[in-house]
Amino acid sequence: MATGRHTFARHQQGFTYLGLLMFIIISGIALASTGQVWHAEAQREKERELLFIGEQFRKAIGSYYENTPGGVKHYPLTLQDLLDDKRFVKTRHHLRRIYRDPITRTVQWGLVREQGRITGIHSLSTAKPFKRDGFPREFVDFTNAEEYTDWRFIYTQNAAALSTIAATQPGNVGTPPSGPARPNPSGPSGPVAPAKPGNRFALCGSQLTIANAQCRESCGDLTGPACHACFDAASDARRACLRN
Repeated sequence: MATGRHTFARHQQGFTYLGLLMFIIISGIALASTGQVWHAEAQREKERELLFIGEQFRKAIGSYYENTPGGVKHYPLTLQDLLDDKRFVKTRHHLRRIYRDPITRTVQWGLVREQGRITGIHSLSTAKPFKRDGFPREFVDFTNAEEYTDWRFIYTQNAAALSTIAATQPGNVGTPPSGPARPNPSGPSGPVAPAKPGNRFALCGSQLTIANAQCRESCGDLTGPACHACFDAASDARRACLRN
């Protein structure tokens, strides 16, 4: 009888071990899947930020070019010229700062030059983008790009026209909001159509990207309670946007 009890106990231990082993395997698979999803979403957020930052550089280059004093227009020689344009009696600032590339996490950018002057910038990352299509009109050339280096933010008259058109459409990543919408003092000109679900999602996502970029600018090293509060507020604003 004692031998039978020992055999039964060993069988129980064996089943317990197999059950624990299966639990560990299933948990590992679930964690790996969750990690992959999180990584993909984090990368997409970086891509949205890259589109926004690249558009800021492109607009700054356009501002420098279009505001050239005299008859012949010129592109900047360096990115520093966008920060401090000393061609005028009073220095002009076309760009607030040299933004950090959200993909490489450095301030080093690839430069697109024409006759020695900068017409555009691009990331130095050779990684393959997650986003392959569905770009706004001003970024349609990025469709099916094999590397982030192929996302080139170049100022041309044609690109400027596309950006102007896209700025009037919901979800444009290159146009940060200047503040909450204010009512028209002259009264509404007609009924306002509600935003379509797809447009609402794009608009709220764009606003989140812009808010996160602003948080990163002000936080620097991304630490401290004020920084965390900034990101929390950005997420809360997106959720509120989706509920409207």
